[in-house]
Amino acid sequence: SYNISTNEEYLRGALEQEDLIEGTESEFGMFILTVDGYTANDDNEEWWSISKEGESLMTGVDETPISDGDKFEITLIVGY
Repeated sequence: SYNISTNEEYLRGALEQEDLIEGTESEFGMFILTVDGYTANDDNEEWWSISKEGESLMTGVDETPISDGDKFEITLIVGY
């Protein structure tokens, strides 16, 4: 759990500011591979899911606006 203070407008900027995510660029923005030092293993069908206050987001970190008090979860999912 992290409390982040930022002037960034989008989730990616806030998470990168704290060095919490790494990934690759795609036509849809960043595809997150690593969160807080743990890299999802594609061989095990692992991937990262982002939700806001328990509800899955349909946007990536590049397109997810943030506001004061927002609570996001990044969860490692196994299986496609």
